[in-house]
Amino acid sequence: MLGWTSFQSATFAVVGKGFVAVNITFRNTAASSKHQAVAVRNGADMSTFYSCSFEGYQDTLYEHSLRQFYKSCDIYGTVDFIFGNAAAVLQDCNMYTRLPMQNQFNAITAQGRTDPNQNTSVSIQNCCTIAASDLGDATNNYNGDFALSTLYYAEFANWGPGSNTSNRVTWEGYHLIDEKDADDFTVHKFIQGDKWLPQTGVPFKAGLQ
Repeated sequence: MLGWTSFQSATFAVVGKGFVAVNITFRNTAASSKHQAVAVRNGADMSTFYSCSFEGYQDTLYEHSLRQFYKSCDIYGTVDFIFGNAAAVLQDCNMYTRLPMQNQFNAITAQGRTDPNQNTSVSIQNCCTIAASDLGDATNNYNGDFALSTLYYAEFANWGPGSNTSNRVTWEGYHLIDEKDADDFTVHKFIQGDKWLPQTGVPFKAGLQ
């Protein structure tokens, strides 16, 4: 539709400080042919989603801004399906890559930061990337060279299939970091979650352990 944007396409939008959702499925039914179609747009500071499911294709979870926490959630999508410019931590979540449209590729995250001074990114902790039932061997999970000169991607203590780092990409912005650097992306340091998550009743790990 002419003039329609990803921002406006959200099935559910959050702007209230301290929002908490538990055991809810958020689904955008526009399908892959409609391109950008957001299931949840979250612009709420100190917001928490626990045991929720986010279902869409392109741009499923729009972590728009401020501090956010996702625990034990399932997120389904194809292109840039976790995107935005929040300080977001995902713990114990499953990210399901679905079958994209022809000539598309799957890209799980797409952080939209333009100001290098902002303290924003997606911190993914103890999560699993899983092929959805419709994906099979039909697509690549990334190709192209967009934004390779400006990205920052850090990896620490990955486990499971594909965790061997010997054949990682050689992008300038890709880093293998140590425990000291990884600590900067924890609930405690990155989103100060130990100050506000206890009152939600949602379980969380404040640090790396």
